[in-house]
Amino acid sequence: MVGTTVIKNGFVLDGSGGSGFYADIEIAGDRIGRISRTSLEADRVIDASGMTVSPGFIDIHSHSDYHILLNPYGESKVRQGVTTEVNGNCGYSIAPVDGAIRQEREEQYYDNYRLRLDIKNLSDYIGLVEKGGTALNIAMLVGHGTIRGSVMGRRAAKPTDREMDGMVSLVKESMQAGAFGMSTGLAYTPGAYADTREVTELSKTVADFAGIYATHMRSEGRTLVESVEEAIGIGKEAGLPVEISHLKTMHPENWGKLDRVFDVIETSRGQGMDVAADRYPYLSAYTGLASVIPDWVFADSTDAALKRLEDRRTRQQIENGLTLQHRDLRDYFSRIMLSQCFAGELKPFEGMTIPAIAEQLRMGPLDAVFHILIRDRLMTTAIYFAMDEGNLKRILAKPYVSIGSDAGLRADYGPLYEGKPHPRAYGTYPRVFSDFVKTGILSMEQAVYKMTSLPAARVGIQHRGMIKEGWFADVVIFSPERMEDRATYLQPHVYPAGIDTVIVNGVVVVSRGVHTKALPGRMLRHTT
Repeated sequence: MVGTTVIKNGFVLDGSGGSGFYADIEIAGDRIGRISRTSLEADRVIDASGMTVSPGFIDIHSHSDYHILLNPYGESKVRQGVTTEVNGNCGYSIAPVDGAIRQEREEQYYDNYRLRLDIKNLSDYIGLVEKGGTALNIAMLVGHGTIRGSVMGRRAAKPTDREMDGMVSLVKESMQAGAFGMSTGLAYTPGAYADTREVTELSKTVADFAGIYATHMRSEGRTLVESVEEAIGIGKEAGLPVEISHLKTMHPENWGKLDRVFDVIETSRGQGMDVAADRYPYLSAYTGLASVIPDWVFADSTDAALKRLEDRRTRQQIENGLTLQHRDLRDYFSRIMLSQCFAGELKPFEGMTIPAIAEQLRMGPLDAVFHILIRDRLMTTAIYFAMDEGNLKRILAKPYVSIGSDAGLRADYGPLYEGKPHPRAYGTYPRVFSDFVKTGILSMEQAVYKMTSLPAARVGIQHRGMIKEGWFADVVIFSPERMEDRATYLQPHVYPAGIDTVIVNGVVVVSRGVHTKALPGRMLRHTT
Protein backbone atom coordinates (compact mmCIF):
# COMPACT_ATOMS: atom_id res chain seq x y z
CA MET A 1 0.00 0.00 0.00
CA VAL A 2 1.45 3.39 -1.06
CA GLY A 3 2.36 5.79 1.73
CA THR A 4 2.39 3.27 4.55
CA THR A 5 4.95 2.46 7.20
CA VAL A 6 5.30 -0.90 8.93
CA ILE A 7 6.90 -1.51 12.31
CA LYS A 8 8.34 -5.01 12.02
CA ASN A 9 9.61 -7.67 14.41
CA GLY A 10 8.67 -5.86 17.62
CA PHE A 11 7.18 -7.31 20.81
CA VAL A 12 3.84 -5.53 21.14
CA LEU A 13 2.29 -4.44 24.43
CA ASP A 14 -0.98 -2.98 23.18
CA GLY A 15 -1.81 -0.93 26.30
CA SER A 16 -4.72 -3.10 27.43
CA GLY A 17 -2.73 -4.72 30.22
CA GLY A 18 -2.88 -8.07 28.46
CA SER A 19 0.01 -10.28 27.44
CA GLY A 20 2.35 -9.09 24.74
CA PHE A 21 2.77 -10.64 21.30
CA TYR A 22 4.97 -10.35 18.23
CA ALA A 23 3.35 -8.58 15.29
CA ASP A 24 3.86 -6.18 12.42
CA ILE A 25 2.05 -2.86 12.79
CA GLU A 26 1.01 -0.87 9.75
CA ILE A 27 0.69 2.92 9.92
CA ALA A 28 -1.34 4.63 7.22
CA GLY A 29 -1.52 8.40 7.52
CA ASP A 30 -2.21 9.31 11.14
CA ARG A 31 -3.84 5.96 12.00
CA ILE A 32 -2.85 2.42 12.81
CA GLY A 33 -3.78 0.15 9.93
CA ARG A 34 -3.41 -3.60 10.08
CA ILE A 35 -1.87 -5.45 13.01
CA SER A 36 -0.65 -8.78 11.73
CA ARG A 37 1.25 -11.72 13.16
CA THR A 38 2.39 -12.45 9.62
CA SER A 39 4.70 -10.21 7.63
CA LEU A 40 3.35 -6.97 6.14
CA GLU A 41 4.83 -5.01 3.26
CA ALA A 42 5.11 -1.22 3.10
CA ASP A 43 6.97 1.70 1.53
CA ARG A 44 8.89 2.32 4.73
CA VAL A 45 9.98 -0.16 7.38
CA ILE A 46 10.99 0.47 10.98
CA ASP A 47 12.83 -2.55 12.33
CA ALA A 48 11.92 -3.08 15.99
CA SER A 49 13.85 -6.32 16.44
CA GLY A 50 14.72 -6.89 20.10
CA MET A 51 12.52 -4.00 21.21
CA THR A 52 9.07 -3.42 22.66
CA VAL A 53 6.35 -1.53 20.83
CA SER A 54 3.63 0.18 22.83
CA PRO A 55 1.18 3.06 22.57
CA GLY A 56 2.75 6.45 23.19
CA PHE A 57 2.76 7.34 26.86
CA ILE A 58 0.03 9.70 28.05
CA ASP A 59 1.21 12.05 30.79
CA ILE A 60 -1.98 12.48 32.79
CA HIS A 61 -0.48 15.15 35.04
CA SER A 62 1.68 17.71 33.27
CA HIS A 63 2.44 21.42 33.51
CA SER A 64 3.57 22.46 30.03
CA ASP A 65 0.91 25.13 29.42
CA TYR A 66 3.49 27.89 28.95
CA HIS A 67 6.47 25.66 28.21
CA ILE A 68 5.08 24.38 24.91
CA LEU A 69 5.08 27.98 23.68
CA LEU A 70 8.74 28.31 24.65
CA ASN A 71 9.72 25.01 23.06
CA PRO A 72 7.17 23.38 20.73
CA TYR A 73 9.45 20.36 20.24
CA GLY A 74 8.47 19.02 23.67
CA GLU A 75 12.03 17.77 24.08
CA SER A 76 12.14 16.19 27.55
CA LYS A 77 8.71 14.62 27.15
CA VAL A 78 8.85 13.06 23.68
CA ARG A 79 12.37 11.79 24.34
CA GLN A 80 10.97 9.69 27.19
CA GLY A 81 8.11 8.36 25.07
CA VAL A 82 5.33 10.81 25.89
CA THR A 83 3.05 11.51 22.93
CA THR A 84 0.19 13.22 24.81
CA GLU A 85 0.21 15.58 27.79
CA VAL A 86 -2.69 16.63 30.00
CA ASN A 87 -1.97 20.21 31.06
CA GLY A 88 -3.73 22.75 33.26
CA ASN A 89 -3.27 20.75 36.45
CA CYS A 90 -3.19 21.77 40.13
CA GLY A 91 -5.69 24.58 39.57
CA TYR A 92 -3.16 26.43 37.40
CA SER A 93 -3.95 26.74 33.70
CA ILE A 94 -2.78 29.27 31.16
CA ALA A 95 -6.39 30.18 30.37
CA PRO A 96 -8.93 31.60 30.89
CA VAL A 97 -7.12 34.51 32.48
CA ASP A 98 -8.27 38.02 33.24
CA GLY A 99 -7.99 40.84 35.76
CA ALA A 100 -5.08 41.27 38.16
CA ILE A 101 -3.92 37.67 37.78
CA ARG A 102 -3.58 38.22 34.04
CA GLN A 103 -1.26 41.16 34.68
CA GLU A 104 0.81 39.07 37.14
CA ARG A 105 1.23 36.26 34.62
CA GLU A 106 2.09 38.60 31.76
CA GLU A 107 4.77 40.29 33.84
CA GLN A 108 6.17 36.99 35.12
CA TYR A 109 6.51 35.33 31.73
CA TYR A 110 7.75 38.42 29.94
CA ASP A 111 10.29 39.36 32.62
CA ASN A 112 11.66 35.82 32.88
CA TYR A 113 11.19 34.41 29.37
CA ARG A 114 10.39 37.39 27.10
CA LEU A 115 7.16 35.57 26.29
CA ARG A 116 4.34 37.88 25.20
CA LEU A 117 0.82 36.45 25.38
CA ASP A 118 -2.24 37.80 23.65
CA ILE A 119 -4.76 35.30 24.93
CA LYS A 120 -7.75 35.56 27.19
CA ASN A 121 -9.60 32.25 26.94
CA LEU A 122 -8.94 28.62 26.13
CA SER A 123 -9.95 29.02 22.48
CA ASP A 124 -7.29 31.72 22.10
CA TYR A 125 -4.68 29.42 23.61
CA ILE A 126 -5.62 26.45 21.46
CA GLY A 127 -5.32 28.64 18.37
CA LEU A 128 -1.93 29.97 19.49
CA VAL A 129 -0.47 26.48 19.99
CA GLU A 130 -1.91 25.25 16.71
CA LYS A 131 -0.37 28.21 14.90
CA GLY A 132 3.09 27.56 16.34
CA GLY A 133 2.91 23.76 16.16
CA THR A 134 3.67 21.12 18.73
CA ALA A 135 5.54 17.82 18.67
CA LEU A 136 3.05 16.07 20.93
CA ASN A 137 -0.69 16.08 21.56
CA ILE A 138 -2.07 18.32 24.30
CA ALA A 139 -5.29 17.95 26.27
CA MET A 140 -6.27 20.78 28.59
CA LEU A 141 -7.91 21.05 31.98
CA VAL A 142 -9.22 24.39 33.16
CA GLY A 143 -7.63 25.51 36.43
CA HIS A 144 -9.93 26.54 39.26
CA GLY A 145 -7.24 28.76 40.81
CA THR A 146 -6.81 30.63 37.54
CA ILE A 147 -10.57 31.08 37.20
CA ARG A 148 -10.96 32.26 40.78
CA GLY A 149 -8.04 34.65 40.39
CA SER A 150 -9.50 36.02 37.16
CA VAL A 151 -12.83 36.79 38.83
CA MET A 152 -11.82 37.55 42.43
CA GLY A 153 -8.12 38.26 42.38
CA ARG A 154 -6.35 36.97 45.48
CA ARG A 155 -9.07 37.88 47.94
CA ALA A 156 -9.43 35.40 50.80
CA ALA A 157 -13.20 35.53 50.77
CA LYS A 158 -16.30 33.70 49.67
CA PRO A 159 -17.52 34.74 46.23
CA THR A 160 -20.58 36.92 45.88
CA ASP A 161 -23.43 35.56 43.76
CA ARG A 162 -22.18 37.66 40.88
CA GLU A 163 -18.64 36.36 41.26
CA MET A 164 -19.88 32.80 41.45
CA ASP A 165 -21.84 33.31 38.25
CA GLY A 166 -18.70 34.71 36.66
CA MET A 167 -16.68 31.62 37.60
CA VAL A 168 -19.41 29.28 36.37
CA SER A 169 -19.45 31.17 33.08
CA LEU A 170 -15.68 30.76 32.63
CA VAL A 171 -15.83 27.03 33.39
CA LYS A 172 -18.67 26.59 30.90
CA GLU A 173 -16.84 28.60 28.23
CA SER A 174 -13.71 26.49 28.74
CA MET A 175 -15.59 23.20 28.57
CA GLN A 176 -17.29 24.35 25.37
CA ALA A 177 -13.86 25.17 23.94
CA GLY A 178 -12.71 21.60 24.52
CA ALA A 179 -11.37 21.31 28.08
CA PHE A 180 -11.43 17.77 29.45
CA GLY A 181 -12.33 18.87 32.96
CA MET A 182 -11.36 21.12 35.84
CA SER A 183 -8.40 20.91 38.17
CA THR A 184 -7.97 22.38 41.62
CA GLY A 185 -4.93 23.34 43.62
CA LEU A 186 -6.48 23.64 47.05
CA ALA A 187 -3.05 23.76 48.69
CA TYR A 188 -2.20 26.92 46.73
CA THR A 189 -3.62 30.42 46.66
CA PRO A 190 -6.05 31.58 45.47
CA GLY A 191 -7.60 28.11 45.25
CA ALA A 192 -6.96 27.52 48.95
CA TYR A 193 -9.45 30.29 49.78
CA ALA A 194 -12.33 28.35 48.20
CA ASP A 195 -14.60 26.21 50.35
CA THR A 196 -15.99 22.81 49.38
CA ARG A 197 -19.30 24.28 48.26
CA GLU A 198 -17.65 26.60 45.73
CA VAL A 199 -15.65 23.79 44.16
CA THR A 200 -18.69 21.49 44.10
CA GLU A 201 -20.84 24.05 42.31
CA LEU A 202 -18.19 24.61 39.65
CA SER A 203 -17.73 20.86 39.29
CA LYS A 204 -21.43 20.50 38.49
CA THR A 205 -20.84 22.61 35.39
CA VAL A 206 -17.94 20.32 34.44
CA ALA A 207 -20.24 17.32 34.94
CA ASP A 208 -22.72 18.83 32.47
CA PHE A 209 -20.02 18.31 29.83
CA ALA A 210 -18.99 14.83 31.08
CA GLY A 211 -15.64 16.18 32.27
CA ILE A 212 -13.34 15.04 35.07
CA TYR A 213 -12.38 16.66 38.39
CA ALA A 214 -8.61 16.43 39.02
CA THR A 215 -7.39 17.71 42.35
CA HIS A 216 -4.21 18.66 44.09
CA MET A 217 -5.91 18.22 47.41
CA ARG A 218 -6.06 20.66 50.29
CA SER A 219 -3.41 18.67 52.16
CA GLU A 220 -1.05 15.78 51.46
CA GLY A 221 0.16 15.72 55.04
CA ARG A 222 -1.50 16.75 58.27
CA THR A 223 -5.11 16.53 57.00
CA LEU A 224 -4.45 14.05 54.20
CA VAL A 225 -7.32 11.67 54.97
CA GLU A 226 -9.81 14.51 55.36
CA SER A 227 -8.65 15.94 52.02
CA VAL A 228 -9.25 12.63 50.25
CA GLU A 229 -12.73 12.53 51.77
CA GLU A 230 -13.40 16.09 50.59
CA ALA A 231 -12.30 15.27 47.03
CA ILE A 232 -14.50 12.20 46.83
CA GLY A 233 -17.41 14.10 48.36
CA ILE A 234 -17.11 16.79 45.67
CA GLY A 235 -17.18 14.18 42.94
CA LYS A 236 -20.12 12.35 44.48
CA GLU A 237 -22.28 15.45 44.89
CA ALA A 238 -21.34 16.98 41.53
CA GLY A 239 -21.67 13.66 39.72
CA LEU A 240 -18.32 13.38 37.96
CA PRO A 241 -15.13 11.26 38.12
CA VAL A 242 -12.40 12.25 40.57
CA GLU A 243 -8.67 12.02 39.86
CA ILE A 244 -6.47 12.50 42.92
CA SER A 245 -3.34 14.13 41.60
CA HIS A 246 0.09 12.79 42.58
CA LEU A 247 -1.19 10.72 45.53
CA LYS A 248 1.40 10.86 48.30
CA THR A 249 2.07 11.04 52.03
CA MET A 250 4.24 14.07 52.79
CA HIS A 251 6.61 14.23 55.79
CA PRO A 252 7.50 11.34 58.13
CA GLU A 253 4.75 12.09 60.66
CA ASN A 254 2.16 11.35 57.95
CA TRP A 255 3.63 8.23 56.35
CA GLY A 256 1.46 5.97 58.48
CA LYS A 257 -1.77 7.36 57.03
CA LEU A 258 -1.62 5.48 53.74
CA ASP A 259 -3.73 2.51 54.83
CA ARG A 260 -6.54 4.84 55.80
CA VAL A 261 -6.24 6.66 52.46
CA PHE A 262 -6.49 3.39 50.56
CA ASP A 263 -9.48 2.39 52.66
CA VAL A 264 -11.34 5.62 51.87
CA ILE A 265 -10.61 5.38 48.13
CA GLU A 266 -11.38 1.69 47.80
CA THR A 267 -14.54 1.83 49.88
CA SER A 268 -15.81 4.59 47.60
CA ARG A 269 -14.85 2.63 44.50
CA GLY A 270 -16.66 -0.38 45.89
CA GLN A 271 -19.78 1.75 46.29
CA GLY A 272 -19.62 2.75 42.62
CA MET A 273 -17.78 6.04 42.92
CA ASP A 274 -15.45 6.76 39.98
CA VAL A 275 -12.28 7.75 41.83
CA ALA A 276 -8.67 7.03 40.93
CA ALA A 277 -5.23 8.62 41.27
CA ASP A 278 -1.88 9.20 39.60
CA ARG A 279 1.69 9.34 40.83
CA TYR A 280 5.28 9.99 39.72
CA PRO A 281 8.03 7.46 40.64
CA TYR A 282 10.15 9.66 42.95
CA LEU A 283 10.38 10.37 46.67
CA SER A 284 10.55 14.15 46.38
CA ALA A 285 8.01 16.81 45.54
CA TYR A 286 8.55 19.94 43.46
CA THR A 287 6.67 23.18 43.94
CA GLY A 288 7.14 26.79 44.95
CA LEU A 289 9.30 27.65 47.95
CA ALA A 290 6.33 29.79 49.00
CA SER A 291 4.56 26.55 49.99
CA VAL A 292 6.51 26.78 53.25
CA ILE A 293 4.44 29.87 54.12
CA PRO A 294 0.76 29.71 55.24
CA ASP A 295 -1.97 30.67 52.77
CA TRP A 296 -3.16 33.80 54.58
CA VAL A 297 0.14 35.55 53.88
CA PHE A 298 -0.58 35.67 50.13
CA ALA A 299 -4.01 37.29 50.23
CA ASP A 300 -4.74 40.33 48.04
CA SER A 301 -1.58 40.64 45.90
CA THR A 302 2.09 39.78 45.53
CA ASP A 303 3.08 43.21 46.87
CA ALA A 304 0.85 42.76 49.92
CA ALA A 305 2.40 39.35 50.59
CA LEU A 306 5.93 40.72 50.30
CA LYS A 307 5.10 43.48 52.75
CA ARG A 308 3.84 40.89 55.25
CA LEU A 309 7.00 38.81 54.85
CA GLU A 310 9.08 41.85 55.75
CA ASP A 311 7.14 42.38 58.99
CA ARG A 312 8.85 41.02 62.11
CA ARG A 313 5.61 40.08 63.90
CA THR A 314 4.31 38.24 60.85
CA ARG A 315 7.56 36.31 60.60
CA GLN A 316 7.25 35.22 64.23
CA GLN A 317 3.67 34.10 63.64
CA ILE A 318 4.78 32.01 60.67
CA GLU A 319 7.58 30.42 62.69
CA ASN A 320 5.20 29.55 65.52
CA GLY A 321 2.87 27.82 63.08
CA LEU A 322 5.65 25.83 61.41
CA THR A 323 6.95 24.69 64.80
CA LEU A 324 3.53 23.24 65.60
CA GLN A 325 3.34 21.41 62.24
CA HIS A 326 6.81 19.83 62.16
CA ARG A 327 8.50 17.92 64.97
CA ASP A 328 11.99 19.05 63.98
CA LEU A 329 12.07 22.35 62.10
CA ARG A 330 15.77 22.13 61.24
CA ASP A 331 15.29 18.63 59.79
CA TYR A 332 12.30 19.97 57.82
CA PHE A 333 14.40 22.69 56.19
CA SER A 334 17.30 20.32 55.53
CA ARG A 335 14.98 18.37 53.21
CA ILE A 336 14.31 21.39 50.98
CA MET A 337 16.61 22.11 48.02
CA LEU A 338 16.29 25.22 45.86
CA SER A 339 15.49 24.34 42.27
CA GLN A 340 15.16 27.56 40.30
CA CYS A 341 15.60 31.21 41.20
CA PHE A 342 14.93 34.19 38.94
CA ALA A 343 16.85 36.99 40.65
CA GLY A 344 20.45 36.90 39.45
CA GLU A 345 21.90 37.22 42.96
CA LEU A 346 20.10 34.01 44.00
CA LYS A 347 21.22 31.83 41.08
CA PRO A 348 24.27 30.44 42.98
CA PHE A 349 21.88 28.93 45.54
CA GLU A 350 20.22 26.58 43.03
CA GLY A 351 20.88 22.99 44.07
CA MET A 352 21.59 23.93 47.70
CA THR A 353 19.55 23.09 50.80
CA ILE A 354 18.02 25.81 52.94
CA PRO A 355 20.42 25.30 55.91
CA ALA A 356 23.42 25.52 53.56
CA ILE A 357 22.08 28.74 52.06
CA ALA A 358 21.33 30.11 55.53
CA GLU A 359 24.91 29.47 56.58
CA GLN A 360 26.21 31.45 53.63
CA LEU A 361 23.77 34.27 54.34
CA ARG A 362 24.62 34.14 58.06
CA MET A 363 21.01 33.91 59.15
CA GLY A 364 18.56 31.26 60.38
CA PRO A 365 16.88 28.85 57.89
CA LEU A 366 13.46 30.51 58.03
CA ASP A 367 14.97 33.98 57.67
CA ALA A 368 16.82 32.65 54.63
CA VAL A 369 13.49 31.52 53.17
CA PHE A 370 12.02 34.98 53.76
CA HIS A 371 15.09 36.58 52.17
CA ILE A 372 14.87 34.40 49.04
CA LEU A 373 11.11 34.83 48.58
CA ILE A 374 11.32 38.59 48.91
CA ARG A 375 14.25 38.93 46.49
CA ASP A 376 12.58 36.56 44.00
CA ARG A 377 9.07 37.99 44.33
CA LEU A 378 7.72 34.59 45.47
CA MET A 379 8.66 32.82 42.22
CA THR A 380 11.41 30.52 43.59
CA THR A 381 10.83 26.78 43.13
CA ALA A 382 12.14 24.01 45.37
CA ILE A 383 12.40 20.26 45.75
CA TYR A 384 11.08 18.69 48.95
CA PHE A 385 12.55 15.34 50.04
CA ALA A 386 9.68 14.16 52.21
CA MET A 387 8.32 10.78 51.11
CA ASP A 388 8.67 7.11 51.98
CA GLU A 389 9.90 4.48 49.49
CA GLY A 390 7.62 1.74 50.82
CA ASN A 391 4.58 3.97 50.40
CA LEU A 392 5.64 4.87 46.87
CA LYS A 393 5.82 1.20 45.89
CA ARG A 394 2.40 0.49 47.40
CA ILE A 395 0.82 3.46 45.61
CA LEU A 396 2.29 2.58 42.20
CA ALA A 397 1.14 -1.03 42.57
CA LYS A 398 -2.53 -0.06 42.93
CA PRO A 399 -4.45 -0.93 39.74
CA TYR A 400 -6.26 2.43 39.72
CA VAL A 401 -3.08 4.57 39.82
CA SER A 402 -1.80 6.01 36.53
CA ILE A 403 1.72 7.29 35.92
CA GLY A 404 2.09 11.05 35.60
CA SER A 405 5.19 13.23 35.67
CA ASP A 406 3.80 16.33 37.45
CA ALA A 407 6.33 18.27 35.37
CA GLY A 408 6.41 20.75 32.55
CA LEU A 409 8.56 19.88 29.57
CA ARG A 410 12.20 20.95 29.59
CA ALA A 411 15.14 20.99 27.18
CA ASP A 412 18.91 20.93 27.36
CA TYR A 413 19.07 24.29 25.56
CA GLY A 414 17.20 27.58 25.50
CA PRO A 415 15.05 29.12 28.25
CA LEU A 416 13.86 25.75 29.56
CA TYR A 417 17.46 24.82 30.40
CA GLU A 418 17.44 27.21 33.36
CA GLY A 419 17.69 26.03 36.96
CA LYS A 420 17.74 22.54 38.42
CA PRO A 421 14.22 21.20 37.82
CA HIS A 422 13.00 17.93 39.26
CA PRO A 423 14.48 15.03 37.27
CA ARG A 424 10.95 13.71 36.68
CA ALA A 425 10.72 16.21 33.79
CA TYR A 426 13.24 14.04 31.93
CA GLY A 427 12.99 10.57 33.39
CA THR A 428 9.56 9.63 34.77
CA TYR A 429 8.65 6.90 32.29
CA PRO A 430 12.07 5.23 31.94
CA ARG A 431 12.37 5.27 35.74
CA VAL A 432 9.20 3.21 36.11
CA PHE A 433 10.80 0.47 34.02
CA SER A 434 14.27 0.62 35.54
CA ASP A 435 13.18 0.90 39.19
CA PHE A 436 9.77 -0.73 39.41
CA VAL A 437 9.44 -3.22 36.55
CA LYS A 438 12.92 -4.68 36.87
CA THR A 439 12.41 -5.08 40.65
CA GLY A 440 9.04 -6.81 40.22
CA ILE A 441 6.81 -4.09 41.70
CA LEU A 442 5.02 -3.90 38.34
CA SER A 443 4.92 -6.21 35.34
CA MET A 444 5.72 -4.78 31.92
CA GLU A 445 2.07 -5.12 30.97
CA GLN A 446 0.91 -3.27 34.09
CA ALA A 447 3.41 -0.47 33.61
CA VAL A 448 2.42 0.17 30.00
CA TYR A 449 -1.29 0.04 30.92
CA LYS A 450 -0.73 2.68 33.61
CA MET A 451 1.00 4.91 31.05
CA THR A 452 -1.43 4.51 28.15
CA SER A 453 -5.01 3.23 28.13
CA LEU A 454 -5.65 3.87 31.85
CA PRO A 455 -4.88 7.63 31.73
CA ALA A 456 -6.66 7.94 28.37
CA ALA A 457 -9.81 6.42 29.84
CA ARG A 458 -9.59 8.53 33.00
CA VAL A 459 -9.42 11.82 31.10
CA GLY A 460 -11.69 10.83 28.20
CA ILE A 461 -9.10 10.92 25.42
CA GLN A 462 -10.61 8.93 22.58
CA HIS A 463 -8.85 6.56 20.18
CA ARG A 464 -5.47 6.94 21.81
CA GLY A 465 -3.68 4.88 24.42
CA MET A 466 -3.83 1.51 22.65
CA ILE A 467 -2.24 -0.21 19.67
CA LYS A 468 -5.51 -0.89 17.91
CA GLU A 469 -6.59 -0.88 14.28
CA GLY A 470 -8.14 2.44 13.32
CA TRP A 471 -6.80 4.30 16.37
CA PHE A 472 -4.35 7.18 16.13
CA ALA A 473 -0.77 6.15 15.46
CA ASP A 474 0.91 7.36 18.65
CA VAL A 475 3.64 4.78 19.22
CA VAL A 476 6.84 4.36 21.20
CA ILE A 477 9.54 1.77 20.47
CA PHE A 478 11.90 1.13 23.35
CA SER A 479 14.34 -1.28 24.90
CA PRO A 480 13.16 -2.23 28.43
CA GLU A 481 16.62 -3.53 29.29
CA ARG A 482 18.27 -0.20 28.43
CA MET A 483 15.60 2.04 29.90
CA GLU A 484 17.26 4.42 32.33
CA ASP A 485 16.46 7.76 33.92
CA ARG A 486 19.81 9.55 33.67
CA ALA A 487 18.68 12.86 35.17
CA THR A 488 19.76 13.66 38.72
CA TYR A 489 18.84 16.39 41.17
CA LEU A 490 22.10 18.27 40.60
CA GLN A 491 22.33 17.46 36.88
CA PRO A 492 18.71 17.18 35.77
CA HIS A 493 18.98 18.27 32.13
CA VAL A 494 19.87 14.84 30.77
CA TYR A 495 17.68 12.81 28.41
CA PRO A 496 17.00 9.17 29.27
CA ALA A 497 18.33 6.03 27.63
CA GLY A 498 16.34 3.25 26.01
CA ILE A 499 13.83 5.18 23.87
CA ASP A 500 14.52 4.48 20.20
CA THR A 501 11.54 5.75 18.21
CA VAL A 502 8.53 7.94 19.02
CA ILE A 503 5.69 8.40 16.55
CA VAL A 504 2.96 11.02 16.95
CA ASN A 505 -0.07 10.93 14.65
CA GLY A 506 1.85 8.70 12.26
CA VAL A 507 4.91 10.97 12.05
CA VAL A 508 8.32 10.03 13.49
CA VAL A 509 9.31 12.61 16.10
CA VAL A 510 12.21 10.70 17.67
CA SER A 511 14.37 8.41 15.54
CA ARG A 512 17.16 6.38 17.11
CA GLY A 513 16.93 8.61 20.15
CA VAL A 514 17.29 11.87 18.20
CA HIS A 515 14.52 14.46 17.78
CA THR A 516 13.56 14.94 14.12
CA LYS A 517 12.10 18.43 14.79
CA ALA A 518 8.77 17.33 13.35
CA LEU A 519 5.69 19.02 14.83
CA PRO A 520 2.77 16.64 14.14
CA GLY A 521 1.08 17.04 17.53
CA ARG A 522 -2.45 18.34 17.99
CA MET A 523 -4.53 20.22 20.50
CA LEU A 524 -7.13 17.69 21.56
CA ARG A 525 -10.69 18.75 22.30
CA HIS A 526 -13.03 16.94 24.65
CA THR A 527 -16.35 15.84 23.24
CA THR A 528 -19.25 14.58 25.34
